[in-house]
Amino acid sequence: MGTLSTITGSAPVTPAQAVHQLHGRLMAAGWQRMYAGELGRVALLSLRPGLTVWCWGGQFRWRDSSGAQVTHPAADPDGVARLLGVADRPLLARTAA
Repeated sequence: MGTLSTITGSAPVTPAQAVHQLHGRLMAAGWQRMYAGELGRVALLSLRPGLTVWCWGGQFRWRDSSGAQVTHPAADPDGVARLLGVADRPLLARTAA
């Protein structure tokens, strides 16, 4: 029988853990005033008015600026942080000015 060598201890197990890791990545990138919550199998991270990232069923989910749903694996909070950073760069530049 083989081993599960691709599984690492850093991969989130629950939605709350995934959101906690995403929160840490975004804080390190300079995001502020984020609010997190969780209830059982669902967790969320409110980043700003109009942008809330939900996590359930092994996926992060949010709506982009056009209202389309975006999903990304919950096991990759770094990837979500990169996607959110790229998506919000114009907004962050406008609010900093």
